[in-house]
Amino acid sequence: MRADSCLSHTVSTFRLLGLVLLALAAAGCKTEKNPDQPTLLGEPPTTAYLGVKYYYNWGAYGGEDILDYTLTNAPSWLALEDTSNKARQGIIMAGVPGLTGGGRGDADLGNARNINLVTTDGGMSGVQPFDIEVKYNALALETATFTEGSASEEPADTRLSHCAAPDLSQAGAHEFKINTYNDDGSVSGEKTVKFPTKPVYVKLTLDKPSVTRVQVAFELGSEYDPNKCDPSYQGPTPHQRCDFSAANASDAIVGKDIVGRGSDSPSPVDVNGDPLDYLSYEKDDDGFLTRGVVTLEPGIQECYIRLEVVDDSFAELSEAARLTLTEVRSGLAGLGENNDGVRTNLAIDDNEPVVSLMTKAGGARDTINVGTSREYVAKLTGVHDEKIHARLTHSEDSTARLGSEFEIEQVQNGVWVSDPELVFPKDVNQLLFRVTVPPNGGTYSNPDLPDRFVELAVDEQYQAGRENFARPESDSLLRISLNELTAPLPLGTDTSFVPTDIAMGHNGRLFVAGYDTQDSNRVKVRIYDQKGNPLQDVGVTPAVDSITTTAITDAPPVISTVRREVSEGNVKVSRYEFVVAYGASGPIDGTTEQGGEDVITSVFWFDEASNGGEYVPKWTARTGTSGNDRVRGAGINGDSGYVILSGETNGVWPDERSAGGYDSFLQRIDTVVDGGNDVPKVAWTRQVGSVSNDSVAGSAVAGITPLTFGSAIGSVGGAPVIGGEDAFFYSAGSTSTAPVVQQVGTDGDEAVTDGLLLGSTLWLLGNSDGRYFTKTDAADVTTLGREILNSQAGFLLSYNTSGDFQDARTINDPGDIANETFKSLIEFDGDLVAGGRTDSGAQAILSRVSLADPDADPPEFQNSWLYPFNFNDSDFPALANYRDDEIVALARLGATWSVVLYSPEGVLLTSP
Repeated sequence: MRADSCLSHTVSTFRLLGLVLLALAAAGCKTEKNPDQPTLLGEPPTTAYLGVKYYYNWGAYGGEDILDYTLTNAPSWLALEDTSNKARQGIIMAGVPGLTGGGRGDADLGNARNINLVTTDGGMSGVQPFDIEVKYNALALETATFTEGSASEEPADTRLSHCAAPDLSQAGAHEFKINTYNDDGSVSGEKTVKFPTKPVYVKLTLDKPSVTRVQVAFELGSEYDPNKCDPSYQGPTPHQRCDFSAANASDAIVGKDIVGRGSDSPSPVDVNGDPLDYLSYEKDDDGFLTRGVVTLEPGIQECYIRLEVVDDSFAELSEAARLTLTEVRSGLAGLGENNDGVRTNLAIDDNEPVVSLMTKAGGARDTINVGTSREYVAKLTGVHDEKIHARLTHSEDSTARLGSEFEIEQVQNGVWVSDPELVFPKDVNQLLFRVTVPPNGGTYSNPDLPDRFVELAVDEQYQAGRENFARPESDSLLRISLNELTAPLPLGTDTSFVPTDIAMGHNGRLFVAGYDTQDSNRVKVRIYDQKGNPLQDVGVTPAVDSITTTAITDAPPVISTVRREVSEGNVKVSRYEFVVAYGASGPIDGTTEQGGEDVITSVFWFDEASNGGEYVPKWTARTGTSGNDRVRGAGINGDSGYVILSGETNGVWPDERSAGGYDSFLQRIDTVVDGGNDVPKVAWTRQVGSVSNDSVAGSAVAGITPLTFGSAIGSVGGAPVIGGEDAFFYSAGSTSTAPVVQQVGTDGDEAVTDGLLLGSTLWLLGNSDGRYFTKTDAADVTTLGREILNSQAGFLLSYNTSGDFQDARTINDPGDIANETFKSLIEFDGDLVAGGRTDSGAQAILSRVSLADPDADPPEFQNSWLYPFNFNDSDFPALANYRDDEIVALARLGATWSVVLYSPEGVLLTSP
């Protein structure tokens, strides 16, 4: 065979093979894809509502042909728009529960489970199960508050489809009958009255837009019951004590306080002047239009039930009424989500003029002496075009009663006559009246220890249901305490009993601590009632002992009282105690000398079983160093009952060290039980000072940890020096951590004489030649400012317990001429009162500093004043607070000592 013939055969063979392979490859690439299973796409809503169209557009895919759809196990109201959809894959499912499928109404409520939508192409099928719960389409009412004489505000625009808003400018009127009453409350007759009305509305909402017209009935109601009398009244009805009993006081009278439409009111219209066709009214059993029907057209979700509030002439409390949806008369809707009722509360505020009572200075608290009179001011706010009355009486909490302990008087024909009913003529908004207290022995009597007091109030029991009376600004309009101590209470002289400190205790008891120069300087506590009668003379120092004049004048007695809640068995009872502390050197029975001048501390408690009730000893402690220890403050913690002492020492307390000169100290003494007896035990003592002699002004025991304060020249406990004599304070709770001293003040001298802890704010009282004030820097930080004065004045500086400055006040005479020296500080009815003396006549001086916010809206009464005690060579070294009614001052007049009293506005009640 030829070679070229072999080559040709080989090529042909390969060509054939290639064709075969191409054919096989082509045959291998050609496949047939099976159609997808018909599948439904979507997740229909699981909740439907009666009367509301339910609609869902299903999606689908799959199958070889147009899909057909069927519902199985479906509620009768639910259906498909068609069995197939040639335009697209999917189908629409819709219905109206309660309406479609036979109009079954409420029978369509509840859960329909395992509904199946099935789709098929004739060969294959798909299914989607789902559940639907049918609920009520809930009606609801909003709460509302109305004011007599004022219409509601226009409804705010919402995105909901709503009824036409009512015209709220329409004036109306309403006529009805009222009872008239005699002074004793019995019915004297009947009177027809007509009052203007103002339109108001309550918003009604439907949760979902309904395809049906919904008509729902409404009705006004309240808890008022004319047969619900005061328990103290057992007579026949009608009667004022029933018509306007305490139980009825806050309930509106439907048909008289509020109606659907007034008897003489025009037909209501909307804001365009068209009739409110969606609203109709019906009469109640008394013939008043207090019921009605509101119609919500299909698609409406918000409508307005128009009512009218009667602008009557009666002084009333804020009154409550209710609006109830009583039934759905047509359409598909529920009275609430569970169709169990819809009710909303309505409040009606009164608009009668308001009467307020005050002192001539504008205060709400005063004290007058038994057997005297004082004038006060009654003010009326609000418009009145006729006479307005206000009948006054005492409140239930008062311990003085009108007609026996005091009288309310007015000027009539130039003469003061007893008459508790104030009458404000037209356009007159201020009247004077006076309170007169008869002298002791007349109709006035008081067998109790505390002074009586009266809280003047409006006699609402009398005024209720009577026309043209004012309503009160508050339950208690003016508090007046009736003081029975009308002359200074003599205590002693510099050559007999020398009082050094005072405190108020339970039931108005006045505690006076001092020492008796005619009895070896023994310390005593004398207790008086509010009339000045002595109740007890407590011998603190044992009768066999004596105290040196040096020791008792270096550390004169200080006293503090407390009421504590303690457990006796399983019962909480009040325990009344006082602590008195003073300095002594030499032997004192039952104590051990420590060296130099020591601190003697005695605690007494009130034992009701002892002599009909008296203070008896609890324990006495003697503490001190080898040097002189001078107590300046003593107090009992009201929670735990431990005693806190503060003072100065030139010795060294155990585990402490001296800084030089006299240092400050703070000491805690606990009460422990030893053999069934209460005995004292020193818990800890902290000593802090500077290199100079430090001055301690007192301590505070009411806070989280005890605190002491004073002033010093130099660094106290390592704190930075600010000026000459700086104020300082620190607290201590144990010996485990060193006290952190807060050294405060300015570059001047701040000599601290007293202090007071109010909450977490410490107020320091002292004297300086500067005017102190607050200032704000560029970073809006409040700092202390000071300017030089022409004379010495008092200062009040406040800091929080962390040492941050808060406020500053200066107490100075108006002309800045005299030198004032303030020594004592108390809190009084939210303000501060400081006592001391001035070199202008060498007279005692008293000042109240208001802490009320000067920028408050409405303005707050600023009860600030500064008055001298107009007797030369006098001083107020100590003060106390009686019930926020009286400022009690320990007074020195020459060599004579007494207690004098001041009213809250600085009136001297006990003239020498």
